[in-house]
This record gives sequence, C-alpha cells and structure tokens, in this order.
Amino acid sequence: MKKNTTIKDIAKLAGVSIGTVDRVLHNRGRVSKKALDKVNQALKELEYTPNPIARSLRNNVVYTIHILIPDAKQDPYWEPCMKGVSELMDEFAAFDLNFSLHTFDPSKPKSFLGAGNKILGEDPDALLFVPLFGKESTQLQKELNDRNILSTTFNSPVWEHVHHHVGQDLFLSGRVGAKLVSNLIDKPCEIAIIHVEEAYNNAAHMQEKENGFRSYFEEQHTDFKILTLILGSKEIRNNFDATVKKHPHIEAYFITTSRTYEVANAIHKLGIKKPVIGYDLLPENVVCLHNDKVQFLIHQAPRQQAYLGLRSLVEKLLFNKELAKVELLPIDIINSENVKSYL
Repeated sequence: MKKNTTIKDIAKLAGVSIGTVDRVLHNRGRVSKKALDKVNQALKELEYTPNPIARSLRNNVVYTIHILIPDAKQDPYWEPCMKGVSELMDEFAAFDLNFSLHTFDPSKPKSFLGAGNKILGEDPDALLFVPLFGKESTQLQKELNDRNILSTTFNSPVWEHVHHHVGQDLFLSGRVGAKLVSNLIDKPCEIAIIHVEEAYNNAAHMQEKENGFRSYFEEQHTDFKILTLILGSKEIRNNFDATVKKHPHIEAYFITTSRTYEVANAIHKLGIKKPVIGYDLLPENVVCLHNDKVQFLIHQAPRQQAYLGLRSLVEKLLFNKELAKVELLPIDIINSENVKSYL
C-alpha cells in the first residue's frame, strides 16, 4: 500500500469523480459497471488498502454491545471476566461504542432469562453472553438470531447457532482431568465426580466435563467405578462426612467447578488424604494447591475468554472482520510449582 494514496489520487487515475470513488469504497449509492471497473483497476494499480480504523471513525455510527455474565458477587470465578471486559472497553474507548453490562444470579435460570429479555427489549447490535443454562440459553439465542443480533458466547460448550464462541474444549478438559487422576492412583477403585451447587441437568458445561472424564476410563477398559455426586456448598461444609460414609471406597475426587476448595477443605477436615483435581485459580484454590490439599487445577482463563469474546464482536462491527465459528483456548494444567506464573 502506498502511504500517500488519497481518494483524489484514485479518482484521477480512474478518470472518475471523487464522489464515484467514495461510493465504491464505502459500498453506497449506484455506480455504473464501467466506472466500477475503472476504480477497481486504479485500486489495484495503486495497491490501495483502506484503513479500517479511519473508516470506522468516519462512518459516524454508534454501535451498542451488551454483555451478560453471572454476578461475580455471588461467584468469584467471574471476577476475572469483569476485568477482561473492562480491559477491552478501555482499549476501544476512542471509538463510537456503547457498552452495557448486565449480570444474573448463576444459581437461577429465571434471573438469566429476565436479563436476556431486558437486553432484547433494548435492541442491541451485539451480545456477549455466558449460556450457563441450556434451556434458557437456547431460547435467548433463537430470539437473537430472529432479530439478526450478532452474538458471541464463552465459558461453555460450543453453542449450535451462535455466530462466534470462545472457550476450551470441555470434553477434552474432562479427559485431561481423568488422565491426571489416573496418574495419581495405583489400582482400580472408586472415583467421584463432584458437581458443586449447580443445576446439573441444565448445565451443559458440567455435563461435557463429566462425559470427557468418563470416556477416558471407558477407553482404557479398566475396572474403575465412576460416581457422580451433586452437592451443595452447605452440604459439603457441614455434612461431608455423611458422603464419605456412604461412599467409603472413593480414592480420588474430580470437581468440575471453581469451588474445588470446598471439597478439598472438607476432605482435609476429616483427615482424609486423597487426590483432588479441580478447576480455576480462585485464591482459595491456590491456597489448597500450596497446602497439598489439591494436586492439580485446570485453568480455564476466564479473563482471556471474556476479553477475546468481546473483542471479536467489536472488530466485526467496526472493521467487518470475519468471525471464526469457534476459537478454542489451550487447556492449562496448574500445580504448586507453576501456579505463580499464572497469577
């Protein structure tokens, strides 16, 4: 591209008016085929590439992007997501963008649906959201598609009809957890998959992790017995001994959510020393990692997921950048030796 190429240069070489060149470059108004061919030939000869930033500033359009994520006050896992969103907002502060942040109760599908309906009523240009609840997310996504509202999801399995998704392959994430567990135990035994305080039947992200975990052991043709336990936080803190008495042969625990520390502390309180594999770098989980209550954490990079998801929407609206259907992030395995580099 020639640095000093202007719209006037293009018009002169093509033998057409500046207005004609402007209509071709911005795809507006009628242009004859003859004039279009002349302009395109001039663009080719001048090796002209339009500056998308300058173009977006000239268009004078204000885009509205809404963000719908779980309330970090109710689950601290989502705090890094808020930081990722804020970082992106600061980065594009010079552009004509109107961001609107909404939160919902991560334990209540109705809270998610209510927030989603409110957003639809404001008719945004795009929405970044976490499809935490399967049924309600499907309903919201259908409305978004019917209204031609651009959408990106993150921190979930790939959503069928979404325009763009950022996250990890959660099935493979479960398999990684299974591989880690298998390396920490010596013989076939009982292994507990624990889902903490969420509606498992409507939570595809937990189901995918469990499916991946189970698939690993099924392919190994081993005699391991895999149990699925769905426990509330209060039950884990105050009555975990009842779970242990009911399942006395559990030799390892795989926790599918960021509340890994709750199970690890409950086990430690009972004087039990068993391998624990879980998720996410919450401060409480990091403490358990250092105290050897947790052997490994799988890092889901929530801050990066939120940042990249929102960035994809911004770049599509401002620069018409093509959206990849899926953007998968690496599955990072964290232990007490490398955790410092992730904090």
